[in-house]
Amino acid sequence: MRRFTAAIIAVFIILSVCLTSCGQTKIRVITEDYPPFNFTDEAGNITGQSTEVVRQIISKMGGTANIEVLPWDQGYALVQKEPGTMLYSTARIPQRENLFKWVGPIGTSDNWFYSKCGADKTIASLDDAKKVKCIAVYKDDFNQIFLQDKGFTNLDISQNNSECIKKLIDGQVDMWLGPAEGLNFIAYAAGINPAEIEAVRFVHRVDWYIAFNKDTPDSTIQAWQQALDSLKKKSGTGEISAYEDIVTSYALPRYATGGISKEQVIKLAEQTANVISSNAAAAITAINSGSAPYRDPQNPALYVYVFDKYVTEMANADNPAAVGRNFKGVPDAAGKLFRDAIVDNAIKNGSGWEDYVFTMPGKIGLFYKTAYYKLVTGSDGKEYIVCVGRYKEKAD
Repeated sequence: MRRFTAAIIAVFIILSVCLTSCGQTKIRVITEDYPPFNFTDEAGNITGQSTEVVRQIISKMGGTANIEVLPWDQGYALVQKEPGTMLYSTARIPQRENLFKWVGPIGTSDNWFYSKCGADKTIASLDDAKKVKCIAVYKDDFNQIFLQDKGFTNLDISQNNSECIKKLIDGQVDMWLGPAEGLNFIAYAAGINPAEIEAVRFVHRVDWYIAFNKDTPDSTIQAWQQALDSLKKKSGTGEISAYEDIVTSYALPRYATGGISKEQVIKLAEQTANVISSNAAAAITAINSGSAPYRDPQNPALYVYVFDKYVTEMANADNPAAVGRNFKGVPDAAGKLFRDAIVDNAIKNGSGWEDYVFTMPGKIGLFYKTAYYKLVTGSDGKEYIVCVGRYKEKAD
């Protein structure tokens, strides 16, 4: 699986996993930011359907995980060359079969031909698709390999899938072959409304696997596969497996219950904005310390975070490690660039609410969330966007 945007293509998440039970001192697990399988949440943590599966495997094997970042090409090459490394989620296709050792499957992806909405494309077979003037594909992606193996010569190769979609909307290509699960993410990252794209024909399904360096001992592969298989076992009649629970949780977002009120959120945001306008430096320091009232000790989900007008996080009462990171172009699990929207709308309107989809600490899956934002000019003359979020309830 490959990255879709030029901004996001630059990073991969690596978990350093200590696996004493397998006789290895360290295994580095590489993944990409690809919702809903793998993505970075608002606190800067890697999560997602495949990530939760991998984390549970690691837990079963007595492992621990730390996170670091590498460029995609470097990470992909590293897994092929360096023992003690692995990569997920990776499409297991014949052309890659001998490059790695495999554990899985940990998920699936359905891939379709897409056209610009209203283009009225009718594709009854792959042979029909060969007659289309031009089809966009992602360079070195499994979809490019698939079509080339089927004898396609009418391919336009792009550096990422977002570039493919841009060409589709601009009329430079007739169709694009891409994954259904990541469609919204890819489109939003390209600055395009997904409603402008329509599915033409299902092409193929691929299984996602964990790809290990070929020098990984067979005993390690067997141990990981057994741990995964145990996640897929049902505990009793009518029960769902731990694996099925994870997949279901990431299929559709859910509403929370007994959460934080809108009044609490607005009050904290307004209070923080007033302090920043009086003494910005002291306020930023206090927020990053995680002290009350910027992070509620009784309800840690109620906390403040602050952006500048460039979507760089200036303060975060829940996760100060995110401070200094620029989140421009980083989507939520549904592909929405909600942080960009928060900053843009704050500059235009001063204050308001922005909805998005995200994870909830301590729970598996995706949840509907919303953030109240307020633009304020600090005592230092700089503009800040103060944000406080809450998980949405059905009553909303």
